[in-house]
Amino acid sequence: MKGLSIVLFFLTTVSTYSQEWIIVDILEQSKKELVYKIDNGEEVKKKTVKNPSIVKLIMDFQSEGFQLKSVTQGIELDLNGTLPMINNRNNNFGVSNLNLSNNNRVMLWFEKK
Repeated sequence: MKGLSIVLFFLTTVSTYSQEWIIVDILEQSKKELVYKIDNGEEVKKKTVKNPSIVKLIMDFQSEGFQLKSVTQGIELDLNGTLPMINNRNNNFGVSNLNLSNNNRVMLWFEKK
């Protein structure tokens, strides 16, 4: 009986102090729109809003009961193109048509208690 009451107490405390986290990954920001992904742990949704303000986006999530815990930034590097397979007279130094694009990504970490 004593063990059962301890288990019930533990289950009620775990359920009352559970937290909900979401990660907002900002993909693109232009003068006209803001494109971002929302990861809530179960699914990832891609959304586009006409207001390109990140501050307004943060305020919208805070009005829903979320609290901004952390802001992280990552760099996404894309290397596109082809490498030359053979060295010939026209391509002595192995010059190729590789394009390197650098995308800075901002991620907002929200917590809801």
